[in-house]
Amino acid sequence: MQLVRNLYTQLVPKETRFWLYKIRHQEEMESLKHKVFPSPKGDFSLRRYYTNKCVFVHITKAAGTSLALSLFGELPYHYTAQEYRVIYGRRDFNSFFKFTFVRNPWDRLYSAYSYLKGGGWNEQDAQWSYDNLSDIQSFDDFVINWLSEDRLSSHIHLWPQSDFICNAWGQPIIDHLGYFETIQQDFDLVAARLNLQQVNLKHTNASKREGYTSVYSDAAIQKVAALYSKDIANFGYQFNGLNKMRIQDGKFVRA
Repeated sequence: MQLVRNLYTQLVPKETRFWLYKIRHQEEMESLKHKVFPSPKGDFSLRRYYTNKCVFVHITKAAGTSLALSLFGELPYHYTAQEYRVIYGRRDFNSFFKFTFVRNPWDRLYSAYSYLKGGGWNEQDAQWSYDNLSDIQSFDDFVINWLSEDRLSSHIHLWPQSDFICNAWGQPIIDHLGYFETIQQDFDLVAARLNLQQVNLKHTNASKREGYTSVYSDAAIQKVAALYSKDIANFGYQFNGLNKMRIQDGKFVRA
């Protein structure tokens, strides 16, 4: 049975698998557009997306919690753009304003490592950290000796950011890129585009750790550059620099 599952995962594209799930669970998927899921840390819901005709693709460790709470007053999920296209159907998805916020891959990886080492969001994160990072002595050890292309898929906080917003051919299927590095400016642009009046950017889950540039060895810089090369090219990042990109006609172009 496990072999069949593995073959199914390998041979059937992720979006197609989600469509098949929707066919089997139509009532559940329809209710997802409006339902509120309470949690000890706040309410999760997509209902503001539907009423505002938008989709916010929440990339992990890119200030998405602060952004969603500020814009919609509720916590966001981590669905990919392909999954949202299934949830809403192609007609609504194509008509909605679809946006995300991205972050320097070197900075984001250090944030993800620190977050998971500290226990993460819930018991599942804490268990993953115990199983995978207990013997890791430092961030450099994590990058050089543990991190690999195969292991990028082992936890959502390690996924390449491009995987959240691109189709199976690596083309973006959203409309707008916001940047963590210019978060206030880009937040204001999104709020104006959604015609949300008098919303202010809240800062939650703020980190108190040191800046990422001081923790990287030359070898770690190069390894992250190789592992996250898609993100670096798509979003215009260097280790300590940025040439912002935008999305036009389904392509990443220089802003």
